[in-house]
Amino acid sequence: MHNLLNSKKAQFFVLSAFAIIVTIFSLSQWIEPYTITDTSYIVMREEFFIFNNIVEKVKETVNLSKNCEELEFNLEEYKTFVEDYASTKTLSLDLSYVILSCDSSAAQVFFNITLTSPVSQIKKSFVSTKLF
Repeated sequence: MHNLLNSKKAQFFVLSAFAIIVTIFSLSQWIEPYTITDTSYIVMREEFFIFNNIVEKVKETVNLSKNCEELEFNLEEYKTFVEDYASTKTLSLDLSYVILSCDSSAAQVFFNITLTSPVSQIKKSFVSTKLF
């Protein structure tokens, strides 16, 4: 009789331990979504990455040009390319530039870039200088 009583106590102990573990696990799964802050929406918004890339590459386009004629051609080609790319991403890009000065020794270009998405608008104006 003593063996049967110990056997029932062991079964009750195992079932109680299992029930406690399942309860704690279920509770942790239920509470977890409220304790972790979701910052993935920042990464999912690629407008900032695209805008910074456009600014960097437009400066590089100016620096890689060898003369005034090539500078004007390269800027127009790059403008067409990035505006087409932005439209495929449902973004509106306004890349405007004015060649302030260009001669055999140097070039100065003023840029005004605006990227608009359904949730934000990013703008930047700057001057890029190239010594030939």
